[in-house]
Amino acid sequence: MINNIADKSQVKLCPSCDWAVTLPPYKKGIKCSCPRCGATLRSGRIYSLHHCAVISIAALIFFILSIFEPFLSLSILGINQEMRLISIFTVLHTDWILLLYVCVLFTFLFPLFMLFTIIGTGLFNLKVTPIIGEIYAFSHRFCMIDVFILGVLVSLIKLTALVEVEFHSGFILSGIFSVMMIWLYTKVKPQDIWNKVKSANIDIVPGISGKKQDLLLCRHCSFVYNARFYKRCPRCGHIGRVRNYDCYQKAAALLLSAIILYLPSNLYPIMFTSYLGNETGSNILEGVVTLWQMDSYFVACVIFLASICIPVLKIIALLVLMFIVKYRRSQKPQLLSKCYRIVSFIGKWSMIDVFVVIIMTSVVRFSGLMTIDPGFAIITFCLVVIITIFAAEEFDERLIWDSIDERRKKAR
Repeated sequence: MINNIADKSQVKLCPSCDWAVTLPPYKKGIKCSCPRCGATLRSGRIYSLHHCAVISIAALIFFILSIFEPFLSLSILGINQEMRLISIFTVLHTDWILLLYVCVLFTFLFPLFMLFTIIGTGLFNLKVTPIIGEIYAFSHRFCMIDVFILGVLVSLIKLTALVEVEFHSGFILSGIFSVMMIWLYTKVKPQDIWNKVKSANIDIVPGISGKKQDLLLCRHCSFVYNARFYKRCPRCGHIGRVRNYDCYQKAAALLLSAIILYLPSNLYPIMFTSYLGNETGSNILEGVVTLWQMDSYFVACVIFLASICIPVLKIIALLVLMFIVKYRRSQKPQLLSKCYRIVSFIGKWSMIDVFVVIIMTSVVRFSGLMTIDPGFAIITFCLVVIITIFAAEEFDERLIWDSIDERRKKAR
C-alpha cells in the first residue's frame, strides 16, 4: 500500500464493515487491521510511487524482451519447433479470437496500463484523471499475471509428458517480469492512484460506523465523503449509496448465469489433441484423470481444485452468504466476512485451465503429426469465472455487519 507516511495517527473507515478505526503512526513491519472484522487497513511496508516507478521501468523492459525472445523449443520424433510468446497472437487470431482477447487483456494490456500509470505518476507527475483512475482500478482487478504463470508451469508439466522441452531466454525473462509485476500488484493499489485525483479530508469519529455519521465510503474509489451533501462521489462521480441493497438480486442473477454455463463447460471437451490423424477430446475432469494416471498428482490436484472445486464452492458460498445476511440468520459476522474475502480472492484462480489451453494450443503445432486445439467448453468456462468474479464484487460486505447491528439494536 502506498500512502504519505504519516507521523501522526489517522482515522479510516473500514471498507469491509464500515467501522471507523484509528490507525497509529506508520512503523515499518507493523500491519494495521480492523479490530472489528480483521480486514487489513494498512500494509506493514509502505513504498513511494517513485520507488515503484523505477521497478516498473525494469519490468517493462523485461516484458518487451520476453515477448520476442525464444521462449522454449519442443522436439518430437526428430521434429523441432521453437516458440515465442508472440506465437500466441499468430495461432489464436484466426479461429479463436475470444481466447486471444482474454489472453491479451488479462496478461498484456492490463499489466501494461498499470506499468505506464505507475511510471507516469511516480516519475513524471502525471495528472491523474477519474478516467485513468477507473481504468487502473479495472486493470488491477483483472490483471492475472500470477494465474498465467501458474498456468505456464502446469502446461510445462503436461508438455514434458508428451514431448522434449528445452527452455530459452524468453522463459527466464518472462519469469523475472512476472515476479516484478506481482510485487507491483500487491504494493500499488487502486486507492493509491485514486489519491492522486483527490485526497480525502474529512473528520471521522473513531469507534462508530460511518453510516451513523452520515459518511459514505465509495465502493469504486474508496473516497470518504458526507452523504448529506453529495449525491455523487466527489472523486469518481459514481452515484453514492449508503449500501448496495440491490446486490442480492444482481448477484443471484449472475450466479444463475454462471450455473447455466458451468454445465456445458464440464460436459463438453475443452481441448482436442490430434496425433497422427487421430483426434480425441477431453473435458476438465478427464484431463484431471489423465494427469493423475501420469503420476502428476500435484498438477492434477491444482486443476481439480481450481477448475472444478473453486467455481462450485464459490457459487454455493455466495448463495449461502446472501441467504444468511438477507434473512439475518448469523451470529458470527467475523466468520462471514472472512468467508467473503476468501471467495473474492480465489475467484480468478479458476482461470488456470483457460491459460493452460491457450498455452498448449499455441505451443503444440506439429503440422501433420501432433496439434492441440481449444474446445467450445473453454469459452463457457472462461465466462463462468468472469461472471462469478462480478457476482462476488456485486455483494456489499458491509451488509453483514448492518444486519448484526440491527438485530442487537432490537434486542435492547
